[in-house]
This record gives sequence, structure tokens and C-alpha cells, in this order.
Amino acid sequence: MTRVDAHLHVWRAAEGETPQVRTLVPPQNDVPIELARKTLAAHQIDRAVLVQPVFRGEDNHYVAQCARADPAGFAAVCVVDPRTAGAEQRLEFWARQGCRGLRLRPRIAEEAEIFGDPATFPLWETARRLKIVVNLLSSPEHSSAIDALADRFPEVPIVIDHMGHPQVAAGIRDADFQHLLALARHPRVFVKTSGFYHFSEQPFPFADCRDAIRAVYDHFGPQRLLWGSDFPHVLQTCGYANALRLPEQALDAWTAEEQRLVMGANALELYWPKG
Repeated sequence: MTRVDAHLHVWRAAEGETPQVRTLVPPQNDVPIELARKTLAAHQIDRAVLVQPVFRGEDNHYVAQCARADPAGFAAVCVVDPRTAGAEQRLEFWARQGCRGLRLRPRIAEEAEIFGDPATFPLWETARRLKIVVNLLSSPEHSSAIDALADRFPEVPIVIDHMGHPQVAAGIRDADFQHLLALARHPRVFVKTSGFYHFSEQPFPFADCRDAIRAVYDHFGPQRLLWGSDFPHVLQTCGYANALRLPEQALDAWTAEEQRLVMGANALELYWPKG
């Protein structure tokens, strides 16, 4: 079985302060691809998806370079700011550099203002034409816009990072969470079971997230869930080995086929498609 970490960050240390970015591992810390390789090897992970970190903006050179140097081992997800004219041309550029995914970030207030706006449709059309996977750093309130985009661009795979950052204290009957679950009607919408410490109010094993994980599983099924570690931030919270155990602990029953799909096969099909 091929195991894939569908959400991993690497970067070169930022020079100077980054007051607009608050992350568990500061941008001023170097997180090189070599550290990621060692971590993956130590936990028998075969491949990983390199997601562009927030503080680097559109400077996707490092993740693109790392993926280009080892395309069998890594796939890169770039960031293109849809607020800036020529976004679709910049996506074409990064696709030529080997990026297989695009990350849009409506959780960032400035980017939320244009998320789903018709002005961004050319960027989505370019993603469709280039067979780019669109990854979304979103919140529950963005589900309506995601729903409309999935209707308009049904061929574009959409992967929702960190389960859409649910408000777990509100429970799974919460209207916003129900809107997230309703996105399961779109066959090309996927969800990452990752980053639980971003929204859990409890330490590992994040028991308050279990109902949400189970509900996402029941609606989307194992064919549309992806596991991701959120490396390196996971090292500061529960640790990589514990993150690997979370889906099994949350679902209670964990068949070999479910494990194959969620822990690798789904990401493999999206980011390393055959043909």
C-alpha cells in the first residue's frame, strides 16, 4: 500500500518579522525538504503533497523546486492570489514549473472578499484546463460559495483543507457544518482529515472532533477523504505518529480498504494521475 501525506509544509526561513502570520512553527524557522524526507521515512510514508505556506504568498519557488527534483515523491500546491490581475497566467507559469495543485485561501480576510466572485472564474477555468487540483483553506461560512463553484466547475477537483475548520463546540447539527456536509453531493469535492489542533478545544486525541470526523466520513465516504499531517506544525502538538493514528481512532472500525483509500490511494489519484 502506498501511503501519502496529503498536507505537508516546507519552507526556507523568513527574513525579518511576519506580523500578519501566526503559526505554530514560526516562519523564521527553517523547515527544509531534508527534514520532511527524514520524517516521512521514519514513519514509512511514500509520498507527500507540499502545500505552499501562507507567509510566502505567491513565491512558490521552493515547493515547486522540491517537487520538480523528485516528482515521484512530491507534488506541489502553489498559491496564486486571485485579487491580482493575470492570476490565470501565473497559474499557468507555476503549472509549467511542476505544480499540480492551487491553493485558494478564503480564511484570509482579504482573499475572502473575492472568493467565488465571477472575476475569479478565468482562474478556475485555467485550473480545469490544466487539470489542477484546487485546495481550499476555508471556514464553515464559505460552504455556500464552494457549493456554487463546484456546480459551475464540476470537473475541477476541490479539496477542503482541515475539514473546513469546523466549530466543533457547536456540534454536528450546526447549520454551517451541515452546509459543509451537503457539499458531498458534488462527486469531485474531497475533504482532508488534518489539522485537528487548529479547531479542537481538547488535546490529543481530540475527542471533541470525533463526531465531526464520523459525520464527514458518513457523507463523503472513504473514497473522498484524504489524510494529511500538517507537518511541521503537527510536531508541536500531538506528534507525527499520533497524527497517523487519528482516523483509525475516530472511526473505531477501520478496514484495510478504507485505510488504503484515505491514507494514500485518494491522494495518489488526485496528485499523481495516470495518463
